[in-house]
Amino acid sequence: MKIFTKIYDYTINFSKKKNARRYLYGLSFIESFIFPIPPDVLLAPMALTRTHGWIQLAFFTTIYSILGGAFGYLIGSYLFEFDILNSIINEKNFLDAKKLFNEHGFLIIFLAGFTPLPYKAFTITAGYMSLAIIPFMVASFFGRGLRFFIVAAIFYYFGIERANKIKKYFEYIGYIATILLIFIFYVKYFK
Repeated sequence: MKIFTKIYDYTINFSKKKNARRYLYGLSFIESFIFPIPPDVLLAPMALTRTHGWIQLAFFTTIYSILGGAFGYLIGSYLFEFDILNSIINEKNFLDAKKLFNEHGFLIIFLAGFTPLPYKAFTITAGYMSLAIIPFMVASFFGRGLRFFIVAAIFYYFGIERANKIKKYFEYIGYIATILLIFIFYVKYFK
């Protein structure tokens, strides 16, 4: 248990440092297309310490995450251009997935940005599937923004004890939204 206490203490102490914002925004950027650790792990303690303005933290975390998402989108676009995945993916499956993205891309990206789903996978897929860039950016802004503003506000206003209780429900909401989305697609396309 002490290892987690040390990690917790390190993160809290790190979040008080002058350069912590740079690391948070850099993490937000690279997490959107490659890095596996979400920015919430640094955003939450930074908001908790109250040495930073939580609104500004949440806003810029969102902006850098969206910029990283746009970079992921470009990566996906180039994958399509160079036919890297076209030899692996069945053409009918690709066209079905592309139709799904064209019809529900906004909702898919919004949920990927808000829920525990790996946002990076969806940013690259959106580029690969040629989802229109404006709906992609708007959905990313609302999905990521809602998530980061909720996390920052909870930790800023309610502290760690209440934040842990609410966070438990936040995860359930994310999973329920994901299951609901899968159910809607199943009913629409397989029945």
